[in-house]
Order: sequence, then C-alpha cells, then structure tokens
Amino acid sequence: MSVLETLLWFGIPVVGIFLLVFLAVVGPKQAKRKRHRVGDSWDYQPLWWTANPEGAHLPAVHARAVTGERGGARGSW
Repeated sequence: MSVLETLLWFGIPVVGIFLLVFLAVVGPKQAKRKRHRVGDSWDYQPLWWTANPEGAHLPAVHARAVTGERGGARGSW
C-alpha cells in the first residue's frame, strides 16, 4: 500500500465525517430566517422586556411609594 493510498483510505473518511458534523451543526442555522444587519429597516413591533411584569405598568416613583422599596446598593438613598 502506497502513501497516497493510505492517505485516501484514512484521510477521506475522517474529512467526510468532519464535514457531515459541520453541516449538521451549521446547516440548520443558515436555513433560518434572514438576520438583521445594521442599516436594514426594522419590520417588527417593539418588544419590551422587564424582570417584573406585574410592576411594569407602575411609574418608578409610584412603585417606590406603594412597595416601600428604596434604591441604591445598600437599599437606601
């Protein structure tokens, strides 16, 4: 068996396996919807996220007065 035959027998299957794993990982991500790029128009409604959805409708001053919470790293200002 020559060096070329050895490389073909052992190299091609290994490269093929890596290629299949790469396609299995990257392929589905590339098939998803188009990504937003800087400068593209934004065609979606705004989405507001908050850690406290129950308190999201209260203004900050009102929420502090109702709950008695105080701000700052030590909990007091």
